[in-house]
Amino acid sequence: MNRDNNNAEFQVSRRIQCRDGSVLLLCSLDGQRYLLDPLTATDNRPAPAHGLLASPDTTTQLAGQQYSCYPMGDNQLLSDTLVSKPDDRTAAGMLCDCMEALLHLQRHQLILLRLDAEHILLDQQGQACLLAGQATTATDEASLQDNVRQTGQLFYRLLTGRPHGSLPLQQFRPDLDPELHQLCQSLLDCHAAASTVSRAALAQLQDWLVRQQRFIRSEGNQQAALQQLLQRMRHNPDFPALSQAINAINHIGNADSERLQVLAEIILKDFSLTNKLLRVVNTANFSQFGGAVSTISRAIVILGFDTIRNLALTLLLFEHMHNRSHAQEVRDVATSALFCGLLARSLARHCRMQEAEEALICGMFQQLGELLCVYYFRNEYHLIRKKTDTGSSPAQAVQHTLGISYATLGASTAEAWSFPERIVSSLEPYTPGPVRQPQHNAARLRMLGNLAQELTQLLSSPGTANTTQAQQLLTRYARALPLEINSLHAVIAETQAEFASTLHEWSNEAHVQGKAQQLKGATLGPHPDSKPAAPAAELESSCLASGPATTSLLSSGIQEVTTTLLGNYQLNDLLRMILEIMYRAVGFDHVVLCTKDPRQNVLHARFGFGENTAALLPVFKVDLQQQDNAFCIAMERNVDIFIEDANAAAISSHIPAWYRQLNLAQTFIIFPLVLEKRKIGFLYGDKKQAHSLPLRPDELNLLKTLRNQALLAIRQQQN
Repeated sequence: MNRDNNNAEFQVSRRIQCRDGSVLLLCSLDGQRYLLDPLTATDNRPAPAHGLLASPDTTTQLAGQQYSCYPMGDNQLLSDTLVSKPDDRTAAGMLCDCMEALLHLQRHQLILLRLDAEHILLDQQGQACLLAGQATTATDEASLQDNVRQTGQLFYRLLTGRPHGSLPLQQFRPDLDPELHQLCQSLLDCHAAASTVSRAALAQLQDWLVRQQRFIRSEGNQQAALQQLLQRMRHNPDFPALSQAINAINHIGNADSERLQVLAEIILKDFSLTNKLLRVVNTANFSQFGGAVSTISRAIVILGFDTIRNLALTLLLFEHMHNRSHAQEVRDVATSALFCGLLARSLARHCRMQEAEEALICGMFQQLGELLCVYYFRNEYHLIRKKTDTGSSPAQAVQHTLGISYATLGASTAEAWSFPERIVSSLEPYTPGPVRQPQHNAARLRMLGNLAQELTQLLSSPGTANTTQAQQLLTRYARALPLEINSLHAVIAETQAEFASTLHEWSNEAHVQGKAQQLKGATLGPHPDSKPAAPAAELESSCLASGPATTSLLSSGIQEVTTTLLGNYQLNDLLRMILEIMYRAVGFDHVVLCTKDPRQNVLHARFGFGENTAALLPVFKVDLQQQDNAFCIAMERNVDIFIEDANAAAISSHIPAWYRQLNLAQTFIIFPLVLEKRKIGFLYGDKKQAHSLPLRPDELNLLKTLRNQALLAIRQQQN
């Protein structure tokens, strides 16, 4: 939208003189604050959307000058914050934002005509956004390099509070970390390819920030409080044995030529741990590795040293804390920690990260501080609960009672147990605001652990967690781990199935209660796929009761598919596996997979199970141009549709003629397969007689999990 405005409409409150002679205007219009940036380029190109690029919402003309208009909201100009010079960590964080946005522009052969503190907005969390209205096509590599040099000048100003000039950085900042000095100089001297210099600078900045943010630096009273707590734990009769076993496992290094033998010997010293570990590796989760495993040595050979080591460590902690004659609250925290670890591992597997097994420990140990407190300091734990019940925040209550945070207690204990630095540092909680993209192993583990912990807290909250809160959490982690809400629902459902299985395997409990029961059934609000869209709401039917065998078979099938997804597989084989699970578990008369023909807007049946399926497949076709029928509504609106009686008055008009001609079934269910609004196909199951498909809500959720696993498999194959 363009306007030809005068000064009477935009109330100019301030003029900002820039070093290149241009003038920015801070204005108000209808009670809203705006920043007006003069347009000078003739070939301005809209910059591709990015979270760190602020786009103008309109243009206007004042006194013959064309301006881009940026809504300011609560943002402020970076130049205004330099009056109180930011510390070096804050400065490095701001430059990280700028470098990330600049790399995005470079990938599209774009530059910014002005890249300085006056043309950067800061939000309330200190995140920097470049003004994208000045984006223009890069004419050559020299123009891209010049943008990089401007970021060097910006960094110089952030570090010194002065515009870049002829005086060297070290003259103003002799105390500056040599690494930051070298990094700033490399940007100022940019002569190599701009993208190469930018990527290297961003990685170096992020690595520097991670190393600076090590949080176990307790001083004064905090250090005294920590030492007192550690001393009290050491004097507990059962703590030394736990510490000795964990320490011994952690001290097995890569340099040990016989580390398999050493690990086996440590595990074999604990009869209970040996039996439990062998029982676990012979369960369904590990059965694909071939045959029963009867020795620890063979388990290490088959599953790998790291897998058995991590499994032993988590079993040691869980066994120690969980299977004791303590109050239910101890078991609640222990099972919550286990869920958090499994969720962190599921997130890593979903995103195909190599750190999946270590993520289990990092997720589980996110709650190590609380676990130690509830187990060893029960009086203090009860006092913390009382303080939170009377209005204190959890962090304040813990700090006031223990003198340190749960995170510091957990990380300090992990450090005393000789856990690697990457695991200890992963226990540091993030500050509010967007989470940066991790650049190395330690940063990824920290991100996975923190996200799993925040999700576990959300799922543990009373009542059903809010989908809006889940979406806000995904937005906070969007740069670190892009994840859609549908994928998150699938990851949580898979984790819950694995959680139930693991609890049974580890604690041999047939029935769980307390926090474990809540986590098994918790959801992040209604699943998007389960929301019927008007006016097709009448197509969604209520579900009746069915026997327990269906749930068991579906859960086992989901675990089998999850295991298959982690290895090498053919997509068609996995999709057939999913159809077979549906067919056997629910007792459908037919199950069919339909996929879209790329040459026309029609869905064709590809394969399925049931009577006379070979004859059914060639004639089972859905024309997506026929909008007003159950199949097209399911695909167009991406909703699951359950028809209990195709002849019901409210439903019959939505059944297509071709389906009636097949005389196939009166009851059927449709699970659409839609990825990012792209219609791929659907899963279909039916029963001949009306009202003959009684499905409980939990069974429907398991079927939806199978559908989501199919989507995950399709996405992985496409990637």
